[in-house]
Amino acid sequence: MKQLNKITQRPALLSALCLLTFIGSSIGFMGYFLVSLFFDQTVDVIIKYSSWHNTEAISPLYFTLLMVLYALSLTGAIRMWKFHRNGFWLYLFAQLAILFIPVVWTDWQAFSAANAIFTLVFITGYALNLKHFKKTKEPFSI
Repeated sequence: MKQLNKITQRPALLSALCLLTFIGSSIGFMGYFLVSLFFDQTVDVIIKYSSWHNTEAISPLYFTLLMVLYALSLTGAIRMWKFHRNGFWLYLFAQLAILFIPVVWTDWQAFSAANAIFTLVFITGYALNLKHFKKTKEPFSI
């Protein structure tokens, strides 16, 4: 049986959102990977250039968790690029966790209003494109 290759035109908004997510999540992943790897040196930089006077509340595990969440966010964006609906839910979970893990781990002063605004804009943009995504029965393979 011959299968027809259906070429789907990706909406410009979806393309832009995915490309920006690829960039942002890749930078986040690499940044948190490096911070996890060089935690002792990072502590000195945090104390020197932030309002934190001690870093007892954070650990390499904290940064590793954020690194994993950025990897999940990137995976979700790749899935959405391929029009898979489960990518949206993976992205949504990762972004909300990225937004609230610092608050839970440290305190409410770690809440980032700028991050919340960008998260809301991107989730809304992706939600507007849900009609273009297909439901998949396969697991989260890239």
